[in-house]
Amino acid sequence: MKNKNLFEKIKSLCLKKSNGESSLSTLSKRFKQQPCYRAKHLGAQARKKSLREKWQAKKGSNRQKSISPVCKIKGKQSRRPLRPAVLLGVFLICGYLLVTGPLKILYGNWNYFRINEIEISGCLMTTPNTLRKFADISYEMNMLTLDPEAIEGRLLSHPWIAKAEIRRIWPDRLAVTIREYRPNALIVQAEEEGFNYLDRKGKIFAAVTSGQDLDFPVITGLDAFNTREEKERLLKEATSFLQLAERNNPNLPAQNISEIHFNRDGELILYLVEQPFPIYFGKGDIKRKYYQLRKVLEVLYRKRQGKSIIGNVAYIRMDYQDDKVLVIRSSTG
Repeated sequence: MKNKNLFEKIKSLCLKKSNGESSLSTLSKRFKQQPCYRAKHLGAQARKKSLREKWQAKKGSNRQKSISPVCKIKGKQSRRPLRPAVLLGVFLICGYLLVTGPLKILYGNWNYFRINEIEISGCLMTTPNTLRKFADISYEMNMLTLDPEAIEGRLLSHPWIAKAEIRRIWPDRLAVTIREYRPNALIVQAEEEGFNYLDRKGKIFAAVTSGQDLDFPVITGLDAFNTREEKERLLKEATSFLQLAERNNPNLPAQNISEIHFNRDGELILYLVEQPFPIYFGKGDIKRKYYQLRKVLEVLYRKRQGKSIIGNVAYIRMDYQDDKVLVIRSSTG
């Protein structure tokens, strides 16, 4: 009987294997379905992944990200451009507050931004120390709180300064570059004592003080005219003649011009340094008369028997006729 039962059990077991049924118990099946649980609690160690398996796993994760929904990708792309714009806005706001806003008061007292070096270049008639005091530039000023436009305005109010440029060189250096007026002539005006300097363009810019250069042509006679327009017209004729004389022709150089005078009729009268006689230019047509005078002086400076003719000239009239010049000799010549 017992042998029969044993035979039947073996037979049933073989039938289960042939039908594909598992002979494991319920507990064994759970362990088999949960390998992590088995490795952790049954002392079994999980096998380490090879480099190929890791590469394949990483490739699979990247593929899953690329297959993510389009709505998520669009959402990320729409948010990215906002970040640089926000950072730029914050940077600009901070810079504005630092230089011109409330933070200016806080940082304006930092010794780190105090001026340590002041450089003033371009001085000929002026000096750096004089201009520094005139423009109220001191080492107590702060690079953040100083006003370059205000300093430039004070410098331009100086009679000799034609142009000024102020530059801040961080963190503690101030560079000042100026351009002075260049005197080209002197002018006499009744409302002012002494002489005033005149530049090449006819601008009156500064009074002549003691010790300054007086070796320039002098313009006189403008006080006889009441209207400003008439004075400006005559002054323009004088400066035009001086500009032509700057070409330094050997017969009529700029250094040989002593005085340019205007009579009450507005006629220009020229006086040379080396000769006492007047040269009457009349009104207008300065350029043509200038070149005519050069030719006349070339002839007069020629020597005959060791003496030049110009020594016997009483006066010259450039307005005698349009194409002729009148040279009058003195009675003693």
